Amino acid sequence: MDRTIGRMITLLARKSQTYLAGALSKYDLTAAEQPFFMAIQNHKGATQEELTEIVCVDKAATARAVKSLENKGFLIRVQDEKDRRQNRVYPTEKARQMADTVKGELLCFDDHLTRGIDPQSLELVYQALLKMEENFNDISGGSYVTNA
Repeated sequence: MDRTIGRMITLLARKSQTYLAGALSKYDLTAAEQPFFMAIQNHKGATQEELTEIVCVDKAATARAVKSLENKGFLIRVQDEKDRRQNRVYPTEKARQMADTVKGELLCFDDHLTRGIDPQSLELVYQALLKMEENFNDISGGSYVTNA
């Protein structure tokens, strides 16, 4: 059995995506769309480039997610008045009404993941993960930097 931290992170990421896909399907959201759905709640009027940085994915993934969320009626794109080449994205009323419910699903999932782990240990894990991200940024040249 491979007991590396990288393998465990990858395993948890895959299992999380599978779980979230099922939990969010009743809201017509995919696990890939969820970070964008939440980002537009917290960053109303963001450009697609800004969403790319916030969610830490490539531009193509952002374009796919934004188009899908728009088709599902969760966001609208509005042409920027100062720079007509850019669109700003805003949540629709439908998205705003669902935001707390979706956030609740995510918090519930987090509670299940961390059940039985004391707060001090969780803080150590969180700090260690932040350090691992910092180390990753050192080797990747700063690509995919998050706004933690």
